[in-house]
Amino acid sequence: MSILIPLALVLILTLAANKVAVSENPETKKTFTWLLVFLNSVLSLLSLGILFLPGEAFLQLLDSNIGQGDVQVIALILLATGLWGIFVCWLPFRSLLAKFIAVDVNSPVHLTALVLVGYLVGNTALSLSQDLLQQLDITELTVSVIDVVLQQTGFVLLALTGAGLFIRRDLAGVYNRLGLDRPTFGQLLMGSGLILVLIIIQATIGGIWALLDPEQAAQLGSLNEALLAGFDSIDKWFILALASGIGEEMLFRGALQPVFGLPLTSLLFAIVHIQYGLTPITFVVFFLGLILGLVRKYSSTTVAIFVHFGYNFSLGLLTLLALYLEQFVTT
Repeated sequence: MSILIPLALVLILTLAANKVAVSENPETKKTFTWLLVFLNSVLSLLSLGILFLPGEAFLQLLDSNIGQGDVQVIALILLATGLWGIFVCWLPFRSLLAKFIAVDVNSPVHLTALVLVGYLVGNTALSLSQDLLQQLDITELTVSVIDVVLQQTGFVLLALTGAGLFIRRDLAGVYNRLGLDRPTFGQLLMGSGLILVLIIIQATIGGIWALLDPEQAAQLGSLNEALLAGFDSIDKWFILALASGIGEEMLFRGALQPVFGLPLTSLLFAIVHIQYGLTPITFVVFFLGLILGLVRKYSSTTVAIFVHFGYNFSLGLLTLLALYLEQFVTT
C-alpha cells in the first residue's frame, strides 16, 4: 500500500505536465520547468546537508539502525537523483538525449518522464545499497490481491494520463498512442508460442542458478514464497496475472517504449522488478522486457498484454501444481 502515495504524486505531476503542454502561454511552460528545477534543487541541497551533517546526529534524527557508511551512500544517491532532475530541465542536455531516444525536447510531458525515470533509478539504487536480500523480514512480505490490483490500476492511470487522455488526445487517440489494437488470431497464436518459450527459458535459467548458487536461489525462493503466500488459488493467480499484464504493458510498452526505445524501456522494466538485488532473475526479466517490446513493436501492446498475462498465469499454475504435489512427497 505504501506505493500508492508516490503513485498519486506522480499522477498529479503528470496531469499538470499535460495541462501545461496544451497551454498557449510560453511562460506557463517556463514556470513548470523552473518548478521542477526548484523541487530537484531542494532534494540536492538536503542530500548535501546529509553528507556534511555529522553521521551520529543524522542517525539519531532518522531513528534507524543503518550504519554511518550507508548514510553517505544514501545521500550520494539522492544527490545524483536531484542533479539528474536539474540537468534534464536544461534544454541543451535534453537536446543531447534526443540524439539517442525519441524525446521531444519541448514537451513538458517528456520532461516530466525524464525526471521520473531518474527517481525510479534512484529508488532502485537505494534498495540495492541496503542489501535487502539480507535484511528483509519474511513475515512482513506478503502481498494481497488488493495490493496488486491497486498498484496496477495506478500504472494504467499513469499510462492514460501520460498519453494525455481528454487533455491532449481523445479516447481513440489514446488507444492508438498506447498501441491497444485488436489482435488477430495469428498474433494470439504467435503469442501462445512465445509464452511456452519464455517458460522454458525461465525454468532453464532457474535450474542453472540453483546448481551454481543453491544458497542464494533457496533464499530468494523463500522470499518469493512469502511474498506470494496469499495467492493460493487459481482465481487469485488469474487476477494477479491479468492485472500485472494490463498495468505493466500499458505503462512500459504502451506509454514509455515509443519515447525511450526498446533497450532502455526493457532496462527500466527490469529495474522495477529488482526487489531483492541483482540476481539471474533480473536478467530473465530484462529478456522478458525485450521480447514484450518486440511484440509491441511488430504487433501491438494488446498482444504484449496477452503474452505477459499468459506467462505469469502459467507460472502461477505451475506453482500451485508444485504445492499440490508436495503433499505426496515423503521425506
